[in-house]
Amino acid sequence: MRFIISLLTVISILPFIGCEQIQNQPSDAYSGKFQRTCLFSPEKIQFNQLTESTKPGQITAYIDVFDQFGSRIKAAGVWRFELFGYVPRSADPMGSRVNLWSDIELTDPVINNNAWQEYLHCYKFDLDIDTDLAGKTYILQAVCFTADGRRLSDTFELKH
Repeated sequence: MRFIISLLTVISILPFIGCEQIQNQPSDAYSGKFQRTCLFSPEKIQFNQLTESTKPGQITAYIDVFDQFGSRIKAAGVWRFELFGYVPRSADPMGSRVNLWSDIELTDPVINNNAWQEYLHCYKFDLDIDTDLAGKTYILQAVCFTADGRRLSDTFELKH
């Protein structure tokens, strides 16, 4: 009889005993927080001082991309470079356009990583040009069209 009572007690408790299911998915309470506060998007681009005419017929541009906190980051985007003549003693030193390069798409992660210089935390672009740059000053302009639809730009004075 004792055995039957013990067995019935165990059987009646069994529905209340079980394994708790472990949830591997993040809580919905955090999903909105990540989307609002953890997006590091490009806010500004700036030519690095390493930018120069490295050899005849080539300009090497180094560009830093900054997020909203001022940290240098990688960013997907489409880059456009233009070279302008320099107009001295002018409020707008950009003269006539000398060269316009084809757009450079850094939207594919592999291509983006190839342009990224990890040790400098900036992008490097080798821009070939047919014009002889010797003895003149130019304005190099970079424009980055970001993934979120913004247009970031900067200029750099190239002296030879």
